[in-house]
Amino acid sequence: MIKKIMFFTLTLMMLSCAACAKKPVLYPNEQYEEAGEAKVAEDIEYCLAFAEKSVGKESKGKKSAKSGIKGGLIGGAVGLGIGLVTGSPGTSALAGAAGGAAGGAASGAIEDDSNSLYKKFVERCLREKGYEPMGWK
Repeated sequence: MIKKIMFFTLTLMMLSCAACAKKPVLYPNEQYEEAGEAKVAEDIEYCLAFAEKSVGKESKGKKSAKSGIKGGLIGGAVGLGIGLVTGSPGTSALAGAAGGAAGGAASGAIEDDSNSLYKKFVERCLREKGYEPMGWK
């Protein structure tokens, strides 16, 4: 039972982070048109790497894991409280922790609160290259 719950929780965390990476979307201005798709992609990758090196980036995987741990602690505490009342504190605490961890991990992965300093850094880098960032996708 415990192994099944842990397997489910870890699987959910991994699946929720499968498509975490977002990239800037650029308006097709004169610089964009002159550069061509290959150069645009190269410039985007350069700015992403430059920003990560300069200011860092909190990945959704880390955010998901942090939320999962927090959810697990809260769920475990709630489960323990219910278990003390119903007479099965160990099982209830474990079930609450697993449910809380899964919910917290999913919430952390879905939440679209990417590192704004990182995004601003990338966007400035792209503007300095003549592009017009419009958002992230």
